Amino acid sequence: MIYLVATHSMLVELHGGMITLAALCIIATVLARSQLKAKSDNESDGISWSKDSLMGRIGRYTEPTAYVAAIGGVIGLIASAIVGFFVWPMDLLTTSAMSMSKVAFSIFAMVLLIEFVLVRFKYGESVWKNGATTAVFACLGLVGFLFIVLAGSFGGHMALKGSVLDPLFALLNINPLTFGVTGSNFAVLLIGVICVEIAVPIIVLMLLRRRAS
Repeated sequence: MIYLVATHSMLVELHGGMITLAALCIIATVLARSQLKAKSDNESDGISWSKDSLMGRIGRYTEPTAYVAAIGGVIGLIASAIVGFFVWPMDLLTTSAMSMSKVAFSIFAMVLLIEFVLVRFKYGESVWKNGATTAVFACLGLVGFLFIVLAGSFGGHMALKGSVLDPLFALLNINPLTFGVTGSNFAVLLIGVICVEIAVPIIVLMLLRRRAS
């Protein structure tokens, strides 16, 4: 069991670091893309990262890094979830509102990050061509990162370590020990949010790319 706990902790740190790196690279790429478009009169000119400007050089490296880091984060997240089911007692995972909140936020993050990877795989760097498309694509990665942060904070409480978000929870009058839902309400919430996460970004991206073509 001690090896499973150590493996789970290692995988949590791995996917947390990779997804954090992806989020930072997404932000840097958005800034580089904004500077590039500020110098262009046509929004549909495409992406050609400048080799001369600082932001252009940053964009050339942060864009693919975000993609690769997101792939690593998804793999680490899935692996840590599998190991976690062997580490934590099943009755805790299925009856505690706090643990079910962690599970839900982890799944929400996983869905968004998988979408991020698949969209980048399908469209390549051209996903950055249009401002609206860029916003939707970037939000997939950044909101996925935020869900990972929330999942990690609840995981910290499950491990009796607390969380850096505790001051924010206190400000919002949220008790991590009782936050969330259990039973059939959990399944309804989980399925509903996943359906929205899958359908809305895909529909919006398809409409935006059809309009731009």
